[in-house]
Parts: sequence; structure tokens; C-alpha cells
Amino acid sequence: MKNRGMVRRPLALTAATTIALGGLFFATPAYAADAADEPTDQTTETTAVEDAPPAEVIEAADDAAAAGIDIVAYGVNAAGDDVVMVVATGNDDAAESDEVKAFTESADIEGAKVVTVDSAPVAYAATDVVGGQGYLSVTDEGGLYHCSIGFSAFSPEGAPALISAGHCAFDNGAKITTTTLSIPGEQPAVGGGGALPEAPILLGDFGFAQYGGLNGTIGADGDVNSTDISVIDINELGEFNLLPEVTDWTTATDDLGSLAGSTIPVKSVGAPVLGDVSKSGRTTGFTTGTIDEYDIIEGWMDIAGHWVRGFQSDVEAAPGDSGGAVIQGTKAVGVISGGIPGVWTWATSIVYGLEHTDGYTVALDLDAPKVTAPTNGSTVDVGSLIAGTAPGAKSVKVSGVGETFNANLENGEFTFLAPTKPGTYEYTLTSTNGFSKSETTTYTVTTKFAPTAVPVITSPADGSTVTSTVKAVSGTGLSGAAVVATVDGVEYETTVDGAGNWSVAVELTYGAHTISVVQTANEDTSDAAKAAFKVVPVAVGVTSITNGSTFAFDNGPKSLAGTGINGATVTVKLNGAEPTALAAESGTYTAEVADGVWSVNFEAALEPGSYTVSATQSISGIASAPVSLAFSVLVEPVPEPVTPPAPEPTTPPAPGGSGGAGDDGNLAATGSDLIVPLSASAGAVVLLAGGIMLLTMRRRKLIEG
Repeated sequence: MKNRGMVRRPLALTAATTIALGGLFFATPAYAADAADEPTDQTTETTAVEDAPPAEVIEAADDAAAAGIDIVAYGVNAAGDDVVMVVATGNDDAAESDEVKAFTESADIEGAKVVTVDSAPVAYAATDVVGGQGYLSVTDEGGLYHCSIGFSAFSPEGAPALISAGHCAFDNGAKITTTTLSIPGEQPAVGGGGALPEAPILLGDFGFAQYGGLNGTIGADGDVNSTDISVIDINELGEFNLLPEVTDWTTATDDLGSLAGSTIPVKSVGAPVLGDVSKSGRTTGFTTGTIDEYDIIEGWMDIAGHWVRGFQSDVEAAPGDSGGAVIQGTKAVGVISGGIPGVWTWATSIVYGLEHTDGYTVALDLDAPKVTAPTNGSTVDVGSLIAGTAPGAKSVKVSGVGETFNANLENGEFTFLAPTKPGTYEYTLTSTNGFSKSETTTYTVTTKFAPTAVPVITSPADGSTVTSTVKAVSGTGLSGAAVVATVDGVEYETTVDGAGNWSVAVELTYGAHTISVVQTANEDTSDAAKAAFKVVPVAVGVTSITNGSTFAFDNGPKSLAGTGINGATVTVKLNGAEPTALAAESGTYTAEVADGVWSVNFEAALEPGSYTVSATQSISGIASAPVSLAFSVLVEPVPEPVTPPAPEPTTPPAPGGSGGAGDDGNLAATGSDLIVPLSASAGAVVLLAGGIMLLTMRRRKLIEG
């Protein structure tokens, strides 16, 4: 079981602190060779941050080792905790020891979590991980190291290459040059005994290898240059076909190419993340584990005395898997470097390891570009946008139409414009990322000019009524377009001017008219714009009566007159009067305009009442807009108001008088005293009544006279 909490940013400080897993697979005594402890032939263009751990850290680790406590690694896990990993078999108090405390103080990680493991990590130098198969490192003395190919790659010049672990390229500090293929069906991953090929086939030479720090140093924790990576330059392709894939070891046979029968494509390269992780190698085959929150997701580990920048997981691996591919889904994240078999594994971070190879890149299995809109074979307007997807691509090359160019590409989506001339075009599209190329996609599109816009008729407007002869029909359109205007079935041709206007001369008199106009541009004729309108006479003039006129009861109008167009027929409709013999129908009268005037006779003066008149003039059956007015004839004259005379004042009787009881003047008036005033009042009433009668008689006489 893997010990949880082993946060590994490993720091193996001396050869004594770890057990080297140099990677020698002893097939026979004749192939025996010692694993390299300190490679000496390493070069790189980058500058080391530091060539070795600080002296006080090394001294603290040595003191711990003298006390039986090996400091294996330290770093930060994904949860952000400082962790120190130690090997202290039989020492249950190692985590609380003064030696470990002194080490954490020297490394400036006081309070770090201390994790105890059963054994030190070993290098998987005898590993064989392949995108296609395993390989052997051949020493000058004939010794063989079994290792695994991590990923297919390209040199800075685009030549084929392979990525593997750096420690696979060293034998006792000496750089190994030659590599050869091993037989897939003989590997431990499928139960084979690891038999060697009878006729080795040259694979290539190590072009670069680094195990630890720069210039052959063991490196240091925190040193960004400490890594474990190598590249193999392929000398002769021959039958080799380097695929950007990782084998799952389910199709292994004695055929060298058999491992390509079942693979996982490598689509991208990136840093590891929490979650499932898989590896492929010649010893344990294809296995899957996890990177959890307690694992070091970015740090350094001491692998057999050399610091390696990478990450930790519990994926199964063993000697012989060194250099093998570590993937998450289809993303390349590392190559196997070392670990404790059956417990945990350390992998070199591929993104950091590649930085030291001076330009080598992982080969990718890029998907062919896919055009999403418009669909293949579509017909589109000239200059239309063509769009698609190209996951993993850094560019999309478009060829076949003019010069080859790169489409606009952002976040895996690309666009480019269709040709600006009509025609059928066939494109070839290829996704690229460095020297990696996808299969090509063929895309065909037919372009045409956009439909020509419908022109606009501005005069006369659709539905309008015009009171004078129309001399021109006009509107707007596309500059330079040819215009055909059909007016009442007659075609007129013109061209839209630079300001976007067009006009044709016509002579349209009274009546209903129709217009249909099309324009042609880029050999495409638009749909028709249409309009219908009327030319009608101007409104008739009425001069004898004004709107709102009032006539005396005995002076109603006997006719209606006005002005008009010579020869026009004026129709007058009179409402509110009884029909007369002159009316063709109830209340309708007609007249011809002569010398600019007209009149209709009502036969007799109109009786008292309210009247409305509507008058139109028409020529050739086309009537003008009506003119309407209202007037009235009074029933009788309005009488002048009469003011009645004021009554004469009366004098009240004096107090007292003869008769009655008493002379105090307070008795009520009786007898003749009351009659007199009443008589006077009655006379006044009679006089008033007589006046009214007189007024009435005079009025009647006036009416009768």
C-alpha cells in the first residue's frame, strides 16, 4: 500500500540516502554492468540555479543518515502542505527525532509533515515504455539496459526522435550512445522472460540526456534544472513508424510493430492535475493509478542520488519501466523516473524536462480540422465566413485556393473567408502543432454574389394620389446597377448614379397607374419593387357659399357655383333638401365647367334647415377629391327682446282713521282701503296684457305682410 501523505518534492541528498535502481537488467552475466551514480557527460544551454543542495541541508541529511534515518524527499503536496519523506525501518520515533527536526530547520520547512516509508526510491533504469515498443541501451562494452520509450518526438529540425528517461543513457557516469529495439512479446509486461533479439535492429543514438543537475551534478531540490530526461535521435527510419500514441500492451507479439495494435493517442502536452493517471512500460505494462491531494504534484525527489523535478502518484511501475509514458487521458504529463515498486512512483515532469532538450517536442496525434459552417458543398455569398474546429492545433494551414495561408485560430476554433469571386473552390486544411501534422481535410464550397437588393420607389409613392401629370418615376438603388422600370406595361431603362439615385421620364395623366422596378448588379437581378398610384383632377372650387354660412329664412340659396377645370363634369350632392326636378337622383346635381366656372340650380330657394354639400369634378371618369361644406337657412327672424314697463309705486295708508275700535293706528286695514290698490294693480295687469296683445298683432301683421 502507498503511504498517504507522502508529499514528494524529493530531495535525495547523498548516495547513501537512497537505493539506486540503476536500471541494469542482467539477462546473462555477459551483460552485467553497474548503474551510473553520477553521470558526467551532460550538457545543456540553460543556466543552473544551483549545482547542489545547500551545505547545511546536506550536512543535516548526513547527520540523519548516520542516525539510521534516510531523508528521501521533501516538497509541497497539492494541498499546500510541506512534507518530508524518510526511511527509518524499526525506528518508530524517527518523525520526532532531533535529526529530522534539524533537517527541516536547515531546509526552512519547520513544522513540515513527516512521512515514513519502508524503503528508499529506486531508479527504473531497466524500464521499457513505448509508444510502439521497448528498447535497449547498449554500452560500449556490450552491456544492455532495458528501458521504455516515453513518447514519439521531433528534433528542433523536425527529424523523428523519441523521449525517454535521462538515466537510461548513462553507464557508470559514461554516456551511452546506441539503442536497439526489444521484442514486445518477450517483455515482462506480457509474461515474457525478456529474451534479447537475435538480430538487433538499430533504433538510434542518444542525442541528449540529463540525470540530475547541469554539467553532471546531482542537482538539488528547488533547482529548476534538475531533471531526468533523454532524447533518442532516429538514425534510420527503415520500417519504423513513430506514432504519437502510447500502447496499452494488449496486442504484444514477437512482431516489432505489434504494440501499435491498441494504443491511446497523445493529443496534448501539459502539467499533471489531480485525478487518474496511467503509465505504459515494458515491465508492468499499462497501469492506472491516481494523483491525490496528498501527492506532490510539483516538486523534486532524490532518485538514486540525483534530484529530479516531477510529480508523485500511486500508479504501478517497476525496474524496466524507466522512461515510459505517463499520461492523463490523452495528455502527456511525464516519463517514469523512479520510485518504490508497489508503493508509489515518481515521474519526470514532461513540460519542464523538455525545456532542457534545446527544442525537442512531443509528437501529437492531431485531429484533422473540421469545418462546421457552412457544411461541405454549400453555396454561400462571396466573402462569407468559413468556420471550424481544430483541437490541439497551433495553426491551421489552408491550401488549394491561391497561396497557402494560416486560418485565424483561437481556442481551438478557426475561421477564414471564402473567395470574393463566384465559383466552386476546393480547399485542403491541415492542423499543425510544431512539426506535428494532422491528416488533411478536403472542403468544397461554391460562392455566388449576394442576392441583389430590391430597389426603392420614392416617387410617386405607393398608394399616393397625385393631382398633376407625373413627369418622372424615381427612386434609389445600388450604385452602378442597371434599372428597368415597367410603368403601365411600358419598360424604361436607366442606371443608378453614384449617389444611389435613379429616375425615368414618363407622361402619366389622369387615371390609375402601376410601377414595377428591378435592378441588376453582379449578373444578379433583384426582386421587383412595386407601387400603385392615381393621378386625379384638383379639387373643385366652391365660390357661392362658404362653409358655415347662415341664410335668412326667406332668403335660402337657389344655386351653387364655383370654379373648375374646363371640360370637367362637376357633381354636387346636396343633403338635407327634398329632391327637385333638376336632380338626376335624390339631391345630386351635375354641371359642366366652362370658361373655368360652373353652377348648379336647385330650382327654388332652399327651405329653412341645415344642409351639407359635397362637390367633385371628374375628367375621363377620374374624380377629384370631394370638397364638402355645411350651411343653414333660418326658420324665422329672431325677435328683438321686449322689456316690460316697471310698475307704478303705491302709497301705504296712514295709521289710524275713522271706524273701528280705538285710535291707536294699529288696527288692520279693512273695506275700501284694500280695494283701491287692488284695482290699481288690476289696471296695470290689463294694460300689460294689452301691450302683449298689441305686440303679437304687430308681429303677425309683419309676417302676413
